[in-house]
Amino acid sequence: MGMMNEREEALEKEYIMKLERSFHIRARRDRMLARWAAELIGRNDFDVYFNEVISAGLLESGEETVFRKIFSDLQYADAAIDAQTVREKMKQLMLEAARSIGDAG
Repeated sequence: MGMMNEREEALEKEYIMKLERSFHIRARRDRMLARWAAELIGRNDFDVYFNEVISAGLLESGEETVFRKIFSDLQYADAAIDAQTVREKMKQLMLEAARSIGDAG
């Protein structure tokens, strides 16, 4: 029975590490995305804007909340950026964030 408990603990630790890595990657991606959008809409208060993006992401779980926040801000600022461009940027930055976390880890 002891081996089962050890295996179960090892699986739990691995699961937690994967969740933490995923969280860090997404947070880094959101930070880069917020910086990109802030430049496009002329926001000089990046830290404040980043907190707005993060807050939107906390209201609901998932990618769509962050997408809707960024895209609506771009539309409000009359930036000539369509939804597909924002989604592609999100994917690109997710890969960059994963690579940077992987390099650091």
